[in-house]
Amino acid sequence: MTSEQKRAFIEGFKEMSRFGVTILTWGFVTGIAMAKSSLTVHQALTMSLLVYAGSSQLAALPLITVGLPIWMILITSFMVNLRFVIFSLGLQAHFSYLPMWRRILLGYMTADFSYFFYIKRYPTPQSTSERHADKDHVRLYWLIGMQFSNWALWQVGSIAGIFLASQIPNSWGLEFAGAIALLAIIIPMLDRAAARWAALAATVVAVATYGLPFRLNIVLAIVAALIVGMVTDRTPRGVTP
Repeated sequence: MTSEQKRAFIEGFKEMSRFGVTILTWGFVTGIAMAKSSLTVHQALTMSLLVYAGSSQLAALPLITVGLPIWMILITSFMVNLRFVIFSLGLQAHFSYLPMWRRILLGYMTADFSYFFYIKRYPTPQSTSERHADKDHVRLYWLIGMQFSNWALWQVGSIAGIFLASQIPNSWGLEFAGAIALLAIIIPMLDRAAARWAALAATVVAVATYGLPFRLNIVLAIVAALIVGMVTDRTPRGVTP
């Protein structure tokens, strides 16, 4: 790793670390939820390390508990994490030149915050000439620094939640605390009208369909947000918002 790559990595790491409390809290809540479900400690640890997707994990846990077929659990998890398909499309133009194994690793490490911060800083991909001139791949290492920080903080919080769950009473309402922690970082990102309308649509649909089984209200809320976001986005193609 060159000095420029190290600098970019450290800058990215610090950028994500500013939101360490939020990420730790959300990971801690998810770890507690896994520990208090039907999973064993080893299964919870494996899920934390391999799945690495809080909303998908929380959606899958009640389905696992009631013993639903694996295909239904996978479909539900896929629907809940449908936004990552959009994230992949957004990053594909930036990193399509990388070998497949590196793109797969970037895909695993990408989370909501690292994607949003990267796109906000680098809204347009480099041209071929710019990429050749950037021999240190500064953008890539900045993203990797953010991703590693996010992953490490999440795993620390999640694993702590798994092992400390038995010591924490349910009356603490940590799920609510995790939701508030997420709101603290998501709200500032709603800097465009389309994003605000999408968030409002998701909120209304999620609340209105709260009684649906298998957390289908989350799936419907995601679909509503995608539709409303696309309809209300008036940004001309090729223009950076």
